[in-house]
Order: sequence, then structure tokens, then C-alpha cells
Amino acid sequence: MANISEEKNIELTRNVIRMLDQFGLDAEQQIKVLGFPEGTRTRTLRQHRENIPFPDDPSIQERVSILVHINDALRTTYPTNPQMALFWVRKKNRHLDNATPAEVMGRGSKNDLIDVLSQLDCTVHWDISSS
Repeated sequence: MANISEEKNIELTRNVIRMLDQFGLDAEQQIKVLGFPEGTRTRTLRQHRENIPFPDDPSIQERVSILVHINDALRTTYPTNPQMALFWVRKKNRHLDNATPAEVMGRGSKNDLIDVLSQLDCTVHWDISSS
């Protein structure tokens, strides 16, 4: 995300980590979800929580973009009750093989993130099913 300021990048990083915390994902799951390289230590997240933005790696930035889209879709789906968004993330979903969206995201694949997003945003689901 080279086209935004360092300060905005740090704010985005903190917000994404806070969102993953609220979803109930532990540090190892967060590292997988973000697509960090295998062997990345969990203490790396502490640095990102404080003042280091996510790496400017296209794969990581793509996952961050999907996570931001998930967050926006949750806010749109539950505009008057943010607690319902967290409830949805933690509730088993028959469209996700009776796993919770948090469990699916915690697996760490980009396709799993897209599967969760497609349950929230019908345009994503439509795009996937039409291709």
C-alpha cells in the first residue's frame, strides 16, 4: 500500500490486528491469515501492534484488502449492532460446512478468506460462481 502515508498504514495495521483479535484468532492463526512466511514468530505481531505497518508484500496486502472488505461487509450487514457481527463470525455456518467463519479464516488460506467474504457480500459470491 505504497500510495498511503506511513501513519495511515500503521493505523490500518492496528485496525486489522484488532479485528482479528475480536474474531478470536490467536497469534499463530493471525500470522497464517495474513500470509506471513512460514516460521514467522508470533512476537512479530507485537511489533505490528505498536508502530510497524504490515510488509509491502503484494500477497500480504491482498489478504489485508480482503480482511478490510470482510470488516466493511460486517459493518454493512449489521449497521446498528456491532456485537451481531462478532456473533456471526463465531457462529457455525452451514454454508461453510458447519464451521464458524473465524475457524475458516483461521485456516489461513486466501480461498478461505474469500469463502467467508462471499457469505457476506453477494457480489463476491456472484463473481466467484459466474467464473
